Amino acid sequence: MAAGKPSVLVLDEEIPVPANTGKRIRTLSLLSRLADRFEIQLLVHSGGADPAAIATLAARGIRVHTAPSRIPAKSGLGFAGRLLGSLLFTGLPYSVASHRRKPYADRLRALLETSGFSLVHCEWTPYAAYLARPPVPWVVSAHNLETRIWERLAATASRAPERWVFRSQAARMDRFERGVFARADAVTAVSGGDAAAIRARGATLVEVVANGVDLRYFTPRPGEEEPDTLAFTGSMDWRPNQEGVRWFAERVHPRLREKRAYTLLAVGRRPPGWMTRPGGLPPNIRVTGTVEDVRPYIARGEVYVAPLLAGGGSRLKILEALAMGRAVVSTTVGAEGLDVVADRDLVLADDPGAFADAVVALLDDAPRRRALGKAGRKLVESRYDWDVIAEVQARLWTRLIEGEAAPIGTTT
Repeated sequence: MAAGKPSVLVLDEEIPVPANTGKRIRTLSLLSRLADRFEIQLLVHSGGADPAAIATLAARGIRVHTAPSRIPAKSGLGFAGRLLGSLLFTGLPYSVASHRRKPYADRLRALLETSGFSLVHCEWTPYAAYLARPPVPWVVSAHNLETRIWERLAATASRAPERWVFRSQAARMDRFERGVFARADAVTAVSGGDAAAIRARGATLVEVVANGVDLRYFTPRPGEEEPDTLAFTGSMDWRPNQEGVRWFAERVHPRLREKRAYTLLAVGRRPPGWMTRPGGLPPNIRVTGTVEDVRPYIARGEVYVAPLLAGGGSRLKILEALAMGRAVVSTTVGAEGLDVVADRDLVLADDPGAFADAVVALLDDAPRRRALGKAGRKLVESRYDWDVIAEVQARLWTRLIEGEAAPIGTTT
Protein backbone atom coordinates (compact mmCIF):
# COMPACT_ATOMS: atom_id res chain seq x y z
CA MET A 1 0.00 0.00 0.00
CA ALA A 2 1.13 3.51 -0.72
CA ALA A 3 2.95 5.29 2.07
CA GLY A 4 1.34 8.26 3.74
CA LYS A 5 -2.25 7.06 3.79
CA PRO A 6 -4.09 7.29 7.12
CA SER A 7 -4.56 3.80 8.54
CA VAL A 8 -8.09 2.66 9.44
CA LEU A 9 -9.00 -0.56 11.27
CA VAL A 10 -12.47 -1.84 10.41
CA LEU A 11 -14.21 -4.26 12.80
CA ASP A 12 -16.78 -6.67 11.40
CA GLU A 13 -18.02 -10.23 11.71
CA GLU A 14 -17.08 -11.51 8.26
CA ILE A 15 -15.50 -10.63 4.94
CA PRO A 16 -18.08 -8.99 2.65
CA VAL A 17 -17.37 -11.47 -0.17
CA PRO A 18 -19.43 -12.78 -1.86
CA ALA A 19 -21.52 -9.61 -1.75
CA ASN A 20 -24.81 -11.48 -1.43
CA THR A 21 -26.50 -9.57 1.41
CA GLY A 22 -27.42 -5.93 1.81
CA LYS A 23 -24.85 -5.44 4.56
CA ARG A 24 -22.07 -7.10 2.56
CA ILE A 25 -22.92 -5.07 -0.55
CA ARG A 26 -22.72 -1.83 1.39
CA THR A 27 -19.49 -2.75 3.16
CA LEU A 28 -17.69 -3.94 0.04
CA SER A 29 -18.91 -1.02 -2.07
CA LEU A 30 -17.69 1.59 0.40
CA LEU A 31 -14.43 -0.02 1.54
CA SER A 32 -13.35 -0.71 -2.05
CA ARG A 33 -13.69 2.97 -2.89
CA LEU A 34 -12.19 4.22 0.39
CA ALA A 35 -9.09 2.05 -0.08
CA ASP A 36 -7.81 4.56 -2.64
CA ARG A 37 -7.40 7.17 0.11
CA PHE A 38 -6.92 5.14 3.29
CA GLU A 39 -4.88 2.12 4.32
CA ILE A 40 -7.75 -0.13 5.34
CA GLN A 41 -7.31 -3.23 7.49
CA LEU A 42 -10.26 -5.45 8.36
CA LEU A 43 -10.57 -7.69 11.43
CA VAL A 44 -13.04 -10.59 11.19
CA HIS A 45 -13.62 -13.99 12.75
CA SER A 46 -11.78 -16.77 10.96
CA GLY A 47 -15.11 -18.57 10.53
CA GLY A 48 -16.14 -15.81 8.12
CA ALA A 49 -12.86 -15.62 6.20
CA ASP A 50 -12.50 -17.72 3.07
CA PRO A 51 -8.99 -17.58 1.49
CA ALA A 52 -10.41 -16.63 -1.89
CA ALA A 53 -12.38 -13.81 -0.29
CA ILE A 54 -9.24 -12.60 1.49
CA ALA A 55 -7.46 -12.52 -1.88
CA THR A 56 -10.35 -10.57 -3.41
CA LEU A 57 -10.01 -7.86 -0.77
CA ALA A 58 -6.23 -7.82 -1.06
CA ALA A 59 -6.61 -7.09 -4.78
CA ARG A 60 -8.70 -4.07 -3.79
CA GLY A 61 -6.07 -2.82 -1.36
CA ILE A 62 -7.68 -4.09 1.85
CA ARG A 63 -5.68 -6.22 4.29
CA VAL A 64 -7.57 -8.84 6.32
CA HIS A 65 -6.76 -10.00 9.87
CA THR A 66 -8.56 -12.98 11.36
CA ALA A 67 -9.27 -14.05 14.91
CA PRO A 68 -9.57 -17.80 15.61
CA SER A 69 -13.27 -17.63 16.43
CA ARG A 70 -16.63 -18.35 14.81
CA ILE A 71 -20.14 -16.90 15.08
CA PRO A 72 -22.88 -19.47 15.84
CA ALA A 73 -25.70 -20.15 13.38
CA LYS A 74 -28.90 -18.11 13.54
CA SER A 75 -31.26 -21.07 13.19
CA GLY A 76 -32.05 -24.48 14.67
CA LEU A 77 -32.51 -25.69 18.23
CA GLY A 78 -29.08 -24.44 19.21
CA PHE A 79 -30.08 -20.92 18.19
CA ALA A 80 -33.19 -21.04 20.40
CA GLY A 81 -31.08 -22.21 23.33
CA ARG A 82 -28.48 -19.49 22.84
CA LEU A 83 -31.19 -16.84 22.55
CA LEU A 84 -32.81 -17.98 25.78
CA GLY A 85 -29.40 -18.16 27.46
CA SER A 86 -28.62 -14.58 26.51
CA LEU A 87 -31.91 -13.48 28.05
CA LEU A 88 -31.35 -15.37 31.29
CA PHE A 89 -27.63 -14.97 31.91
CA THR A 90 -25.90 -12.17 29.99
CA GLY A 91 -28.04 -9.05 30.24
CA LEU A 92 -26.99 -8.23 26.68
CA PRO A 93 -29.03 -8.33 23.47
CA TYR A 94 -28.46 -11.59 21.60
CA SER A 95 -26.77 -9.98 18.60
CA VAL A 96 -24.14 -8.58 20.96
CA ALA A 97 -23.70 -11.59 23.24
CA SER A 98 -23.43 -14.05 20.33
CA HIS A 99 -20.66 -12.02 18.69
CA ARG A 100 -18.46 -11.54 21.76
CA ARG A 101 -15.48 -13.85 21.48
CA LYS A 102 -12.28 -13.70 23.53
CA PRO A 103 -9.97 -14.55 20.58
CA TYR A 104 -11.43 -11.60 18.68
CA ALA A 105 -10.93 -9.26 21.64
CA ASP A 106 -7.34 -10.50 22.07
CA ARG A 107 -6.55 -9.99 18.38
CA LEU A 108 -8.04 -6.50 18.44
CA ARG A 109 -6.00 -5.56 21.52
CA ALA A 110 -2.79 -6.73 19.86
CA LEU A 111 -3.52 -4.78 16.68
CA LEU A 112 -4.30 -1.58 18.56
CA GLU A 113 -1.09 -1.91 20.59
CA THR A 114 1.23 -2.50 17.64
CA SER A 115 -0.17 -1.17 14.37
CA GLY A 116 -0.50 2.60 14.80
CA PHE A 117 -4.01 3.09 13.41
CA SER A 118 -5.43 6.57 12.93
CA LEU A 119 -9.08 5.52 13.30
CA VAL A 120 -11.23 2.52 14.23
CA HIS A 121 -14.48 1.95 12.34
CA CYS A 122 -17.14 -0.50 13.66
CA GLU A 123 -18.98 -1.76 10.62
CA TRP A 124 -21.88 -3.03 12.75
CA THR A 125 -23.17 -1.59 16.02
CA PRO A 126 -22.70 -4.78 18.14
CA TYR A 127 -18.94 -4.68 17.47
CA ALA A 128 -18.69 -1.50 19.51
CA ALA A 129 -18.87 -3.83 22.52
CA TYR A 130 -15.18 -4.54 21.88
CA LEU A 131 -14.23 -0.88 22.31
CA ALA A 132 -14.17 0.60 25.80
CA ARG A 133 -11.57 3.38 25.50
CA PRO A 134 -9.74 2.98 22.18
CA PRO A 135 -6.57 5.06 21.80
CA VAL A 136 -7.80 6.68 18.56
CA PRO A 137 -11.09 8.19 17.32
CA TRP A 138 -13.76 5.63 16.49
CA VAL A 139 -16.89 5.52 14.36
CA VAL A 140 -19.93 3.25 14.49
CA SER A 141 -21.76 2.44 11.26
CA ALA A 142 -25.43 1.89 12.14
CA HIS A 143 -26.78 0.00 9.14
CA ASN A 144 -30.07 -0.16 11.01
CA LEU A 145 -31.43 1.14 14.27
CA GLU A 146 -31.40 -2.30 15.85
CA THR A 147 -33.81 -1.39 18.68
CA ARG A 148 -36.47 -0.40 16.16
CA ILE A 149 -36.23 -3.79 14.41
CA TRP A 150 -36.94 -5.68 17.64
CA GLU A 151 -39.77 -3.29 18.56
CA ARG A 152 -41.46 -3.85 15.21
CA LEU A 153 -41.01 -7.59 15.41
CA ALA A 154 -42.69 -7.51 18.82
CA ALA A 155 -45.55 -5.41 17.47
CA THR A 156 -46.26 -7.84 14.62
CA ALA A 157 -45.62 -11.16 16.43
CA SER A 158 -48.73 -13.33 16.71
CA ARG A 159 -47.62 -15.49 19.65
CA ALA A 160 -47.15 -14.29 23.23
CA PRO A 161 -43.77 -16.03 23.80
CA GLU A 162 -42.34 -14.39 20.67
CA ARG A 163 -43.64 -10.99 21.74
CA TRP A 164 -41.93 -11.42 25.15
CA VAL A 165 -38.63 -12.40 23.56
CA PHE A 166 -38.72 -9.55 21.05
CA ARG A 167 -39.66 -6.95 23.67
CA SER A 168 -36.87 -8.17 25.94
CA GLN A 169 -34.39 -7.92 23.08
CA ALA A 170 -35.66 -4.43 22.21
CA ALA A 171 -35.18 -3.19 25.80
CA ARG A 172 -31.65 -4.61 25.99
CA MET A 173 -30.69 -3.29 22.58
CA ASP A 174 -32.00 0.15 23.48
CA ARG A 175 -29.72 0.28 26.54
CA PHE A 176 -26.78 -1.00 24.50
CA GLU A 177 -27.28 1.42 21.59
CA ARG A 178 -27.67 4.41 23.90
CA GLY A 179 -24.38 3.57 25.59
CA VAL A 180 -22.54 3.04 22.30
CA PHE A 181 -23.89 6.14 20.58
CA ALA A 182 -23.02 8.33 23.56
CA ARG A 183 -19.43 7.01 23.68
CA ALA A 184 -18.55 6.97 19.98
CA ASP A 185 -16.76 9.92 18.41
CA ALA A 186 -19.16 9.67 15.46
CA VAL A 187 -22.02 7.52 14.22
CA THR A 188 -23.08 7.09 10.60
CA ALA A 189 -26.70 6.45 9.71
CA VAL A 190 -28.15 5.41 6.37
CA SER A 191 -31.11 7.81 6.47
CA GLY A 192 -32.18 11.10 7.99
CA GLY A 193 -34.81 9.34 10.10
CA ASP A 194 -32.26 6.99 11.59
CA ALA A 195 -29.88 9.90 12.17
CA ALA A 196 -32.50 11.76 14.20
CA ALA A 197 -33.26 8.68 16.30
CA ILE A 198 -29.55 8.04 16.92
CA ARG A 199 -29.01 11.64 17.96
CA ALA A 200 -31.94 11.34 20.37
CA ARG A 201 -30.18 8.34 21.93
CA GLY A 202 -27.17 10.44 22.90
CA ALA A 203 -24.86 10.65 19.89
CA THR A 204 -23.03 13.95 19.51
CA LEU A 205 -21.96 13.61 15.87
CA VAL A 206 -24.17 11.78 13.38
CA GLU A 207 -23.64 11.82 9.63
CA VAL A 208 -25.87 10.35 6.95
CA VAL A 209 -23.91 7.95 4.76
CA ALA A 210 -26.74 6.58 2.67
CA ASN A 211 -27.10 3.21 1.06
CA GLY A 212 -26.45 3.12 -2.65
CA VAL A 213 -26.41 0.99 -5.76
CA ASP A 214 -23.89 0.09 -8.45
CA LEU A 215 -25.47 1.76 -11.46
CA ARG A 216 -23.16 -0.01 -13.89
CA TYR A 217 -24.06 -3.45 -12.52
CA PHE A 218 -27.80 -2.98 -11.97
CA THR A 219 -29.12 -1.72 -15.29
CA PRO A 220 -32.53 -2.00 -16.98
CA ARG A 221 -33.10 -5.27 -18.85
CA PRO A 222 -36.24 -4.70 -20.91
CA GLY A 223 -37.92 -7.67 -22.51
CA GLU A 224 -36.96 -10.20 -19.82
CA GLU A 225 -40.19 -9.87 -17.82
CA GLU A 226 -42.33 -12.98 -17.43
CA PRO A 227 -46.12 -12.51 -17.37
CA ASP A 228 -47.72 -12.30 -13.92
CA THR A 229 -44.36 -12.78 -12.16
CA LEU A 230 -43.31 -10.91 -9.02
CA ALA A 231 -39.87 -10.74 -7.42
CA PHE A 232 -38.60 -10.20 -3.89
CA THR A 233 -34.93 -10.38 -2.94
CA GLY A 234 -33.17 -10.41 0.41
CA SER A 235 -31.24 -12.57 2.86
CA MET A 236 -33.78 -15.10 4.05
CA ASP A 237 -31.85 -15.72 7.27
CA TRP A 238 -32.75 -12.17 8.36
CA ARG A 239 -35.95 -12.20 10.37
CA PRO A 240 -37.56 -9.06 8.88
CA ASN A 241 -37.32 -10.67 5.42
CA GLN A 242 -38.75 -13.93 6.76
CA GLU A 243 -41.63 -12.09 8.39
CA GLY A 244 -42.23 -10.18 5.16
CA VAL A 245 -42.59 -13.43 3.22
CA ARG A 246 -44.85 -14.83 5.94
CA TRP A 247 -47.09 -11.74 5.85
CA PHE A 248 -47.31 -11.91 2.07
CA ALA A 249 -48.15 -15.62 2.15
CA GLU A 250 -50.74 -15.39 4.92
CA ARG A 251 -52.34 -12.01 4.25
CA VAL A 252 -51.66 -10.86 0.70
CA HIS A 253 -51.67 -14.17 -1.18
CA PRO A 254 -55.31 -15.11 -0.40
CA ARG A 255 -56.47 -11.78 -1.81
CA LEU A 256 -54.10 -11.82 -4.76
CA ARG A 257 -54.94 -15.33 -5.94
CA GLU A 258 -58.62 -14.37 -6.12
CA LYS A 259 -57.72 -11.80 -8.73
CA ARG A 260 -54.77 -13.30 -10.55
CA ALA A 261 -52.76 -16.44 -11.20
CA TYR A 262 -49.26 -15.28 -10.33
CA THR A 263 -45.78 -16.42 -9.29
CA LEU A 264 -43.59 -14.79 -6.64
CA LEU A 265 -39.85 -15.45 -6.82
CA ALA A 266 -38.52 -15.17 -3.24
CA VAL A 267 -34.78 -14.92 -3.81
CA GLY A 268 -32.16 -15.02 -1.07
CA ARG A 269 -29.72 -17.09 0.90
CA ARG A 270 -30.41 -19.49 3.76
CA PRO A 271 -34.21 -19.65 3.87
CA PRO A 272 -35.52 -21.34 7.03
CA GLY A 273 -37.05 -24.78 6.88
CA TRP A 274 -40.65 -23.60 7.02
CA MET A 275 -40.12 -21.70 3.77
CA THR A 276 -38.68 -24.65 1.83
CA ARG A 277 -40.50 -27.75 3.07
CA PRO A 278 -43.53 -28.98 1.06
CA GLY A 279 -46.64 -27.11 2.09
CA GLY A 280 -44.71 -24.46 3.99
CA LEU A 281 -45.73 -21.74 1.55
CA PRO A 282 -48.39 -21.52 -1.17
CA PRO A 283 -47.22 -23.08 -4.46
CA ASN A 284 -47.32 -19.65 -6.10
CA ILE A 285 -44.33 -18.62 -3.96
CA ARG A 286 -41.09 -20.16 -5.21
CA VAL A 287 -38.13 -19.94 -2.82
CA THR A 288 -34.79 -20.09 -4.65
CA GLY A 289 -32.25 -20.14 -1.83
CA THR A 290 -28.79 -18.75 -2.60
CA VAL A 291 -28.23 -17.54 -6.16
CA GLU A 292 -25.02 -16.22 -7.72
CA ASP A 293 -26.72 -13.24 -9.35
CA VAL A 294 -30.05 -11.67 -8.36
CA ARG A 295 -30.37 -9.61 -11.52
CA PRO A 296 -32.00 -12.29 -13.72
CA TYR A 297 -34.66 -12.81 -11.05
CA ILE A 298 -35.39 -9.11 -10.65
CA ALA A 299 -35.56 -8.87 -14.46
CA ARG A 300 -38.10 -11.71 -14.65
CA GLY A 301 -40.52 -9.88 -12.37
CA GLU A 302 -43.05 -7.60 -13.97
CA VAL A 303 -43.40 -6.09 -10.49
CA TYR A 304 -40.92 -6.06 -7.60
CA VAL A 305 -42.49 -6.34 -4.13
CA ALA A 306 -41.10 -5.35 -0.71
CA PRO A 307 -43.66 -6.61 1.86
CA LEU A 308 -41.64 -5.64 4.95
CA LEU A 309 -43.17 -4.96 8.35
CA ALA A 310 -39.92 -4.51 10.31
CA GLY A 311 -36.38 -3.40 9.69
CA GLY A 312 -34.55 -0.13 9.68
CA GLY A 313 -32.05 1.86 7.69
CA SER A 314 -32.79 2.10 3.99
CA ARG A 315 -33.45 -0.64 1.50
CA LEU A 316 -30.69 -1.77 -0.83
CA LYS A 317 -33.09 -4.28 -2.36
CA ILE A 318 -35.45 -1.53 -3.51
CA LEU A 319 -32.57 0.57 -4.86
CA GLU A 320 -31.45 -2.40 -6.96
CA ALA A 321 -34.94 -2.94 -8.34
CA LEU A 322 -35.30 0.76 -9.15
CA ALA A 323 -31.90 0.79 -10.84
CA MET A 324 -33.11 -2.07 -13.07
CA GLY A 325 -36.17 -0.06 -14.04
CA ARG A 326 -38.69 -2.26 -12.27
CA ALA A 327 -42.01 -1.05 -10.92
CA VAL A 328 -42.06 -1.53 -7.13
CA VAL A 329 -44.88 -2.12 -4.66
CA SER A 330 -43.74 -1.73 -1.06
CA THR A 331 -45.07 -1.25 2.42
CA THR A 332 -44.25 2.10 4.00
CA VAL A 333 -41.73 0.37 6.28
CA GLY A 334 -40.21 -1.38 3.28
CA ALA A 335 -39.37 1.93 1.61
CA GLU A 336 -38.45 3.73 4.82
CA GLY A 337 -35.26 5.75 4.65
CA LEU A 338 -35.39 6.24 0.88
CA ASP A 339 -36.01 9.61 -0.71
CA VAL A 340 -38.92 8.35 -2.78
CA VAL A 341 -42.25 9.90 -3.73
CA ALA A 342 -45.24 7.57 -3.63
CA ASP A 343 -46.93 7.02 -7.00
CA ARG A 344 -44.03 8.70 -8.81
CA ASP A 345 -41.10 6.43 -7.93
CA LEU A 346 -43.00 3.43 -6.52
CA VAL A 347 -46.35 2.41 -5.04
CA LEU A 348 -46.90 2.18 -1.28
CA ALA A 349 -49.53 -0.05 0.34
CA ASP A 350 -49.73 -1.28 3.94
CA ASP A 351 -53.09 -3.06 4.07
CA PRO A 352 -52.97 -6.61 2.62
CA GLY A 353 -55.92 -5.92 0.34
CA ALA A 354 -54.44 -2.64 -0.88
CA PHE A 355 -51.11 -4.37 -1.47
CA ALA A 356 -52.77 -7.06 -3.60
CA ASP A 357 -54.80 -4.45 -5.50
CA ALA A 358 -51.67 -2.41 -6.23
CA VAL A 359 -49.87 -5.46 -7.61
CA VAL A 360 -52.79 -6.42 -9.85
CA ALA A 361 -53.19 -2.85 -11.11
CA LEU A 362 -49.55 -2.79 -12.21
CA LEU A 363 -49.70 -6.25 -13.77
CA ASP A 364 -52.59 -4.94 -15.86
CA ASP A 365 -50.92 -1.67 -16.88
CA ALA A 366 -47.64 -2.00 -18.81
CA PRO A 367 -47.33 1.77 -19.56
CA ARG A 368 -47.65 2.53 -15.85
CA ARG A 369 -44.99 -0.07 -15.02
CA ARG A 370 -42.62 1.48 -17.55
CA ALA A 371 -43.25 5.01 -16.22
CA LEU A 372 -42.50 3.94 -12.65
CA GLY A 373 -39.40 2.08 -13.82
CA LYS A 374 -38.02 5.13 -15.63
CA ALA A 375 -38.71 7.39 -12.64
CA GLY A 376 -37.01 4.94 -10.28
CA ARG A 377 -33.90 4.70 -12.44
CA LYS A 378 -33.70 8.49 -12.66
CA LEU A 379 -33.95 8.75 -8.88
CA VAL A 380 -31.08 6.35 -8.14
CA GLU A 381 -28.90 7.99 -10.77
CA SER A 382 -29.35 11.36 -9.07
CA ARG A 383 -29.03 10.36 -5.39
CA TYR A 384 -27.72 6.85 -4.78
CA ASP A 385 -24.43 6.39 -6.63
CA TRP A 386 -21.82 4.64 -4.41
CA ASP A 387 -19.04 6.95 -5.64
CA VAL A 388 -20.81 10.00 -4.21
CA ILE A 389 -21.72 8.22 -0.98
CA ALA A 390 -18.15 7.01 -0.39
CA GLU A 391 -16.95 10.59 -0.57
CA VAL A 392 -19.17 11.50 2.41
CA GLN A 393 -17.64 8.67 4.44
CA ALA A 394 -14.13 9.69 3.42
CA ARG A 395 -14.67 13.27 4.52
CA LEU A 396 -15.96 12.16 7.92
CA TRP A 397 -12.99 9.84 8.48
CA THR A 398 -10.58 12.62 7.50
CA ARG A 399 -12.13 15.17 9.85
CA LEU A 400 -11.99 12.75 12.79
CA ILE A 401 -8.39 11.79 12.06
CA GLU A 402 -7.43 15.45 11.86
CA GLY A 403 -9.24 16.22 15.13
CA GLU A 404 -12.15 18.18 13.70
CA ALA A 405 -15.32 17.06 15.47
CA ALA A 406 -17.84 19.36 13.79
CA PRO A 407 -20.39 17.84 11.39
CA ILE A 408 -19.53 18.08 7.71
CA GLY A 409 -22.92 19.30 6.60
CA THR A 410 -24.67 16.16 5.39
CA THR A 411 -26.68 15.44 8.52
CA THR A 412 -30.41 15.85 8.17
